[in-house]
Amino acid sequence: MSRKFDANWVQVDAPDAPAGAGVAAPSVGLECPTCGCRHFETVETRPRPGIILRRKQCRHCGHRVTTRERVLSAK
Repeated sequence: MSRKFDANWVQVDAPDAPAGAGVAAPSVGLECPTCGCRHFETVETRPRPGIILRRKQCRHCGHRVTTRERVLSAK
């Protein structure tokens, strides 16, 4: 069974509240939208002008996501 390339990706932000503030900090990092696992392997990398697209697959359930990484200049 082949899967089509979907555009699922998770945007990560730094937590707003300090760890001891009594409010649960949001999770940071890539998380599988299907099973919640944080272990991924990179299946494919596609460079594009200004960005790098990476297809990643969850090691637990096999769900695939696409991440978009912005290329920073080396200046």
